[in-house]
Amino acid sequence: MVKKVSEKVTSIRIKEDIWKAAKIYSIEEDIPLKSLIEEALIMLIEGKKMVRNLEVNIREDIIKKLEMARKKGKLPFRIVSKKTAVEIVREGRGD
Repeated sequence: MVKKVSEKVTSIRIKEDIWKAAKIYSIEEDIPLKSLIEEALIMLIEGKKMVRNLEVNIREDIIKKLEMARKKGKLPFRIVSKKTAVEIVREGRGD
């Protein structure tokens, strides 16, 4: 037996330029506009859930020490490498 998915029929107001851009995008990407909107909503909702569920451990004492070092004119971070800055940038670009 196939499970029937219910769909809500609704109407919303969208700025004309945004609607036009969405229609053009759906044509260029060969995606039905309905699917594009659903995908965008899912990404937004799931993204918010992911952010809410992130567990961030910030050590306030370390942040304060770094801020104090910066206020004293010291650089709290220093990159130590035998390579020059140009070599590091080229490496990052894949040159």
